[in-house]
Amino acid sequence: MRRSVALLALLTTLGLLASGCSTPADSASTTPVSYLWVVNSEGGTIAGSGDTGLTLTLTGVRDYVTQFADRPVRHAYVLSTMDFENRWADWFSPVTPNAVLSFTEPASPMPASIVLEVTDPVYDESARTLSFTATRLHREPDPHPDAVEKVSLPNIPTPATFISGALFIDGAEDGGSSEPAASDPPEASPVPTVEASADAADPSLVPVAPDGSESPAPMLGAAAPSYRIGARGPGGGIVFYDAGSQQPWGRYLEAAPDGWNGGAGDSQSRWCYLDCRAPTSTEIGTGAANTTAMIASCSSGAATIVSYYRGGGLADWFLPSKDELNQLYLQRTVVGGFAADWYWSSSQFGAFNAWDTDFRHGGRQGNGGKFGSDRVRPVRAF
Repeated sequence: MRRSVALLALLTTLGLLASGCSTPADSASTTPVSYLWVVNSEGGTIAGSGDTGLTLTLTGVRDYVTQFADRPVRHAYVLSTMDFENRWADWFSPVTPNAVLSFTEPASPMPASIVLEVTDPVYDESARTLSFTATRLHREPDPHPDAVEKVSLPNIPTPATFISGALFIDGAEDGGSSEPAASDPPEASPVPTVEASADAADPSLVPVAPDGSESPAPMLGAAAPSYRIGARGPGGGIVFYDAGSQQPWGRYLEAAPDGWNGGAGDSQSRWCYLDCRAPTSTEIGTGAANTTAMIASCSSGAATIVSYYRGGGLADWFLPSKDELNQLYLQRTVVGGFAADWYWSSSQFGAFNAWDTDFRHGGRQGNGGKFGSDRVRPVRAF
């Protein structure tokens, strides 16, 4: 109940309950679509004193942030924290967003808050920190003091150390936060739009239904996201390959993380039966089709093991092709957890052999007997 009251007060501070989330339309041809970003953390610090030149550092942040869009969209989306940092300048320039940080101080059971302008986010994925340059804002008088029953949170001094922090960032009030008219061509926008083409859907923004489950409806009108090698992929794996542009099979490949099978080390298996003759290819982008062909020709083996993996709740993991496995070897240190052993690809060499890669000695590629035992690591394309 205490958290509910605190959140009610925070949203009222941002003007979301008293006046709705809408912002003035830019012209007669646009409809307002405002939004709110929410970044959750396990704690953090506010360094500096006074009102300017502060550094806000959130620690223990998740690898995604949540975006809530109000009328007429009324939907929530999830975006990777890395993309949130990368696309900040597109969304919040030249307008600097306002934010409310709600948190609990170590020595106090009651929540506190501070109102800020935040700029220049820096996300450290390995350390799980997200930092901002911040300016403290002094609260304006409440324009709707009797609109709802609410509790005002204490406004703490700086510097400060806190636990259980949540940062609420208001959407920028610029032309980018409006929906283009039906007669206008759909353009990249930081918020969901109704008339945008479905081809502009952003796969990194995962819709969330009111019950918390993922919704099939995509977020439209946003530019396609980019992922760095070593970043966390949509399936919870590690990105190890970037084709540089969208391909028929996707653009990126991610590998299941160390411990994907719940045990120590990657699983070992024969490729398939000796006489399995699955039609396969070796090129990047063919691993998924190879795996499907293997399973159709073989009731057990390497392809079956990886197909059971459900990382990120997804069922499209596969055994990498020969060339995909080579890329995985090149990024083996980034992905981590590989044994000094041979690993199967999904590419057939002949009736009795399949391509595999030696992760011990320079990544040499061989053609092991299908009945032999090699290790496997699931990958997926997106």
